[in-house]
Amino acid sequence: MRKILGILGTAGVAAAALVATAAPAQAAGACTLVQSEIYNGANIIQYVQGLEGCAGDVYWEVQSQNTDGSYSVWESGTTYYDNEEVTRTGDVDFPCLMRVHAEFGSQSKTTATVRNNNCGGG
Repeated sequence: MRKILGILGTAGVAAAALVATAAPAQAAGACTLVQSEIYNGANIIQYVQGLEGCAGDVYWEVQSQNTDGSYSVWESGTTYYDNEEVTRTGDVDFPCLMRVHAEFGSQSKTTATVRNNNCGGG
């Protein structure tokens, strides 16, 4: 019994050491802007946005494609993420042809344009 507890204790210390060494690397390491491509189902638009490895304000725009191929801002804002990713879902609250642009520090990501099959115009 003592031997089993000793092995479990050693494994627990090793696991704690892995967690302890991983946390500072994350804090001092990469901070990544997460912006997934847009999923467009029959009646839904969905994408994931956030920050991985840090916290801060992400500026984002939902852009609507105009008939001439240019883009205009449909909706924009700033969202605070604390090492998290959030899924945004909608349909009529998004334009018919749309893409999402996000910025955090020097990082910038823009999705491909998709057709919203249940759009609210634009």
